[in-house]
Amino acid sequence: MSNVKISVVIPIYKVERYVAKTIESVQHQDFDSYEIILVDDGSPDNSGKICDQYAASDSRIKVIHKENGGVMSARFAGVDAAEGKYIAFLDGDDRMPPTALSNFYKAMKEKRS
Repeated sequence: MSNVKISVVIPIYKVERYVAKTIESVQHQDFDSYEIILVDDGSPDNSGKICDQYAASDSRIKVIHKENGGVMSARFAGVDAAEGKYIAFLDGDDRMPPTALSNFYKAMKEKRS
């Protein structure tokens, strides 16, 4: 994934009811140069297994399993694994509109010019 422009870091903890829709909202972006980094922060439910299932079928998804350290610890772990030029954060129970990443990338490019 050497051409990754945006890394989307998503801390995962007790979100098994929501995480599939969260992941799918990123997968359905109109921008395709991204990776999804799911950081399972020691979640005691099936959230980590759901993340692994999505990663098995989509090479843009990385899963990090770690002991619970809180949301900031999970975000830092995601940032450390990120390959993108830019980083976006999303919570495990949020949704991203289909144009979010393209708008974000366009805004960042304009700001740099």
